[in-house]
Amino acid sequence: MQPTPDPAPTTSDSVAAEGSSEASGRFSLHRLQDFHPTQVRFFSSASDAISARRPTDVVLLILAAVALVALSLAAPGPNVLDDDAAALVQNLPGLFGWFWELSYDLLLFWGLFLLAAALFSHHRKRLLLGELLAGALAVMIAGTAGVIAGSDWSTNLRGIITTEPPVVYPATRLALATAVIVAASPHLVRPLRYVGRWIVLVGAVAAIALGVALPIGVMAAFAIGIAAAAVVHLILGSPGGRLTLDQIRTALDDLGVEVTDVARAPLEPTGVALAQATTADGRTLEVKIYGRDAWDGQLLGSVWSSLWLRGETPNLGGRVQRVEHEAFVTLLAERAGVSVLPVVAAGLGAENDALLVMELTGRPLASVDIESIDDELLAHAWGTLAALHVLGVAHGRVDGFRVVVRPDNTVALGDFGDSTTAAPDSDLNIDNAQLLVTTALLVGVERAVSAAKTALGVGGLGELPPYLQPAVLGRASRHEVRSREWDLEDLREAASAASGIEPPKLEKIRRVTWSSIAVFALIGLLSYFLISAIAQIGFQTIITTFREADAVWLVAALCMSPTIQVGQAVSTMGASIRPVRFGPVLMLQYAIQFIALALPSTAARIALEIRFFQGYGVTPSGAVSISVLDSVCGFVVQVIVIIVTLLSGLVTLNLAEPTSDSSGSSSDSSAGELLLIVGVLILCLALIAVAIPRYRRIIRERVSSSRAEVSVALRVLRSPAKVLMIFLGQVSAQVLQAAVLGLCLKAFGYEASLASLILVNTLVSLFAGLMPVPGGVGVAEAAYTAGLIALGIPQAAALSTALAFRAVTFYLPPIWGGFAMRWLRQRSFV
Repeated sequence: MQPTPDPAPTTSDSVAAEGSSEASGRFSLHRLQDFHPTQVRFFSSASDAISARRPTDVVLLILAAVALVALSLAAPGPNVLDDDAAALVQNLPGLFGWFWELSYDLLLFWGLFLLAAALFSHHRKRLLLGELLAGALAVMIAGTAGVIAGSDWSTNLRGIITTEPPVVYPATRLALATAVIVAASPHLVRPLRYVGRWIVLVGAVAAIALGVALPIGVMAAFAIGIAAAAVVHLILGSPGGRLTLDQIRTALDDLGVEVTDVARAPLEPTGVALAQATTADGRTLEVKIYGRDAWDGQLLGSVWSSLWLRGETPNLGGRVQRVEHEAFVTLLAERAGVSVLPVVAAGLGAENDALLVMELTGRPLASVDIESIDDELLAHAWGTLAALHVLGVAHGRVDGFRVVVRPDNTVALGDFGDSTTAAPDSDLNIDNAQLLVTTALLVGVERAVSAAKTALGVGGLGELPPYLQPAVLGRASRHEVRSREWDLEDLREAASAASGIEPPKLEKIRRVTWSSIAVFALIGLLSYFLISAIAQIGFQTIITTFREADAVWLVAALCMSPTIQVGQAVSTMGASIRPVRFGPVLMLQYAIQFIALALPSTAARIALEIRFFQGYGVTPSGAVSISVLDSVCGFVVQVIVIIVTLLSGLVTLNLAEPTSDSSGSSSDSSAGELLLIVGVLILCLALIAVAIPRYRRIIRERVSSSRAEVSVALRVLRSPAKVLMIFLGQVSAQVLQAAVLGLCLKAFGYEASLASLILVNTLVSLFAGLMPVPGGVGVAEAAYTAGLIALGIPQAAALSTALAFRAVTFYLPPIWGGFAMRWLRQRSFV
């Protein structure tokens, strides 16, 4: 295909180079048209494509399992939502019974079609096995769920082939079809995936319209089908949807790029495929392919990578936008004189695969012999990066594979997929830190620091030590550093010494010791003894109440408890002055629960957050400002919630009248007395905090740091998006805590409105978090008991609920918090 003389861009334009950029530097636009593909794709990957087990399948399995447990609590229905939803569907205008019958039957037909496609295709027996296994697993889980809900196996099995009454829980046919369709999805091209999803969606509505299942049964069927398919993917793996070499060659032809040979590239980042091609005139091309059917490029996989992995961005804008962004930044840098890999072509192929073709004018720095890396080459590398920074562009992923050495011993930059324009100084410093680590991996710490000092000067080098942390490096660089005799601490010290500054000291994290656990347990026992003695509730009464509790609700509360930290993680991300990934921040919140065994919760949060954000190059003062802002906004949100709840009149607290316990006898103790106990405990703990030097020092440091960092923290409040994240995160955490409290209360046979639970939880959280005692042990239990009694809950049930709630939200979370701390340590986040 030849470039047209008309340069006007259209929606299907592709950019092609008129020869090498070094020769002319001119580009023209041409349009892709008159495509005649020789074959239509059905499968996303070749039959011998490598299968992999993906973390997103673990996430789907967990979410589906939690959803199924939650739905089983209300199964088999109907409830108010079931009745309303069923009435709405059955009264949809313009739709008749034949349409719903056809839609419901299509579930079976499409499932059989997918089975037949795998059966009669060459070398697709693994797909066939996966579909059969997913279907069988879905039927087994659906049958078991139905039996638990009060149905029987025969009714559930009959629900696969008939639409006759009775109503089936769960919708077995829908569960079976969902399992087969989801299990086959990674193997199919995107249009077929969409067809399957629409068939499942319309079939679910048809099940409700025909009266085959209630909405609760339909949702349970979705959860079962997704869980079954996720299990199969974890057992057998699933293909990535990468193009074959022949398909890549065809896509290059669509862009007008003629090649004689195509091979896989040695490095393939997440969400994109890389290939190398050779042209007739001997040039080597690097081809970046964002496949239409690539599974890693799907929304869930892309979002997962962006939440957990540094250097990965969510593919929310689409593959075309990613290609356009990289091509634009590359051309922008080239026009400004920055040495880059020239763009040869960019656009969509006939099958809607987005391609970016670059000319490889050298070889990666990581593959160059160490003996041939002289000071001039290092100077070229720093000069090229500096020229890019003059434009205000941050590369975002500087390593030995993106820095290319040309035959004339000059350096070029490639792969601008994660670049940002109008980048802040922190991003530019991260680029410099990445290049310093990259050169140190090749020529050693001393030469690398010397070259950086020559290029950046003493002042520029002095800004880098805080950024020499594992969190700012890509995965390849982190792995390379671990294999060296030196580590990043050595590099920080060398850079600090060369720039004449003190090396940044990392915050020390107090470890959980047996003595701290012993003190923690002693405080808890004394508190429980005091509360039970004054409330005239013996331990035998508590034990009896727990024996009579509904374990299902307690398990549901335990399963829901880890979601509380999701809101807290969102709030911390909003308070951060530096972009951070959600996954590590979530692990940070879980780790805070673990270390709270050794320190008061607020002090634990500050110490751990300072160390965490130092890993992202944030100074200790900046990290303190993040923690201060997060805490202050949490306090403000709690006060607002309390005021709004009280002024709304939705909650009435009875602090004076005595209540009766579950046996009907009257108790002399009241909520007012328990509140008095809480006040006495708070006063005693405050006196202890003032008397013990360690706690006094923590409080003094907290106050002084708040004053010093308030101006820094207020910078975040200029961003509406950041403010929204902070407040939504804090509010969601309070609501989720109240919901868990409600589940615990339900386990003991009592209920309260969500507004009442939010008020009680927020009041207790407000002052328990200020106590210089790990987690407010004793204080929180007494306060929750008093608050529940004020809502009219008998004392035995109130105290038992408080103990159960604290168990699932404070005493048990350190178990997975310990694993989170280990995860953070292994990846050098703390």
